[in-house]
Amino acid sequence: MMHLYRVVTIIFFSVFLSQGAHAKWDEERDVTTNGKDELVYYFKTNEQGQKLVLDKYVKRLIFIRSDRFYKRSIRQIRIDGVAVDVTSDPFSRHPEQTAIIFDNKDEILKKLFLAKKIELDVRYGREQEVSTFLVK
Repeated sequence: MMHLYRVVTIIFFSVFLSQGAHAKWDEERDVTTNGKDELVYYFKTNEQGQKLVLDKYVKRLIFIRSDRFYKRSIRQIRIDGVAVDVTSDPFSRHPEQTAIIFDNKDEILKKLFLAKKIELDVRYGREQEVSTFLVK
């Protein structure tokens, strides 16, 4: 069953990538711990050196900011100006990484693949800032 799910997921994302989408994500390949499967992750890096990783396997975004190691929260992202409510979950072993989780995962992933501009409303305690990623 898991193999079928993985095949369907690969076909699903291959269709999005082959549609001649305007957006272009960079690719990063990784091998699973058993060494049998190669995973492909899509990412963008912005001018501030922050990284946004599209994890299509778990259906989430991962925000990476290496110069800020204290707790951050993300409650909303904007995809081409349209607000999407999200929840965030910091990684305990990698404090520079925060998982961004959203409802209606398939629809949001499609929008992310086709997006030209993604903005994250990031809170660091009482401070708030917007991290912007342009996908060309």
